[in-house]
Amino acid sequence: MDISDNPFVQALAVSGTLSLFMIGMALGVMHIFETGKSPMPSSMILLIFAVLFIVGSVFFEMRGADQVGALIGGCVVSFAATISIFSFFGGVEFVRTGGLGVLGWDKIVSALALCMIASMLLVKLLSYKMQTDYA
Repeated sequence: MDISDNPFVQALAVSGTLSLFMIGMALGVMHIFETGKSPMPSSMILLIFAVLFIVGSVFFEMRGADQVGALIGGCVVSFAATISIFSFFGGVEFVRTGGLGVLGWDKIVSALALCMIASMLLVKLLSYKMQTDYA
């Protein structure tokens, strides 16, 4: 049995990765509100939004949405994903500038544990939803 076939390792890998992203987003929001400055240039934010808008619109159009619905869906998805990416890079900036020392490791580990639980619930909910809707 290969390690990648082990369901426990897969669940821990997915949950751990999502939880690190979630913590990065939370730290980024804190850092952005604390400093009041953007962790990324505006041109990069606009480029990320544009690429995700195109990908999202094509995705919804391929799923059978009409043109207006595909554009609206692409806009909503790209907006949410752009904010997520933007705040994650704010979290990277927070960690890079030594912000973890201010919070303390006990809070970070507690947040990691909570985010791992939340991400596992989210993954299971989405996989169940995909199986019932697309089966």
